[in-house]
Amino acid sequence: MRQTYDKEKISLNVARLKTHGKNFEVVIDPDNAVKYRHGQAGIRDALKSENIFKDAVKGELASEQHMKEVFKTNDALRIAERIIRDGSIQVSDEYRDKLREEKKKAIIEMLLRDGADANTGMPLTATRISNALREAKVSIDIFKKAEDQLEEVVSKLRPVLPITFEKKILDIRIPASNAARLYGFVDSQGRIIDQAWLSDGSWSCRIELAAGMVPGFMDELKSRTHGDVEIKIESKIEEKKK
Repeated sequence: MRQTYDKEKISLNVARLKTHGKNFEVVIDPDNAVKYRHGQAGIRDALKSENIFKDAVKGELASEQHMKEVFKTNDALRIAERIIRDGSIQVSDEYRDKLREEKKKAIIEMLLRDGADANTGMPLTATRISNALREAKVSIDIFKKAEDQLEEVVSKLRPVLPITFEKKILDIRIPASNAARLYGFVDSQGRIIDQAWLSDGSWSCRIELAAGMVPGFMDELKSRTHGDVEIKIESKIEEKKK
């Protein structure tokens, strides 16, 4: 055993796999167990104990014979990998609420960055998206990456929130006085399609942006250049998310 743990809390922090008529459990660190599922942590980090239990609360270890029959090995780490990957993760209500809020925040941030109002082309707001999530009764999977459930979330949101993921291309020319200073800012906001440094020292580029980001990007660029910038919305690109 790598670390001591509070038996009264084990039932709230275990991964459980029921298979072949048997029950197998491991005591987990919930944050790292979720990260392990996503390939972001090692199996040892995901475990509070390297024992395989039949009933972790009671401290009853799984039978070595049963482990060999079911998993074809008695290697605790290999068995723990299967349990966390294929089983269910049991966590406290407090941790579940924390994880749900984190996933909700991540989904809202992606929609703010890439989405826009399909009717007006204007950016969405966090409050509007949050209200729509509640109105559409969207259930967020706390153990699934935010990006992996975005498509499903959007399909449920669309009946109450007109949303588009349309892209726009902007032609930009920044005079020499600000070109080098603002290169990094422009590059961080979207995908530069092509660019050129002109003979007068100015910088010209075409950049692809999510439609919802365009108004804020243009306002910020004009503010940083005190209006000394040329911007033209060249075209639109059909949205990819359906």
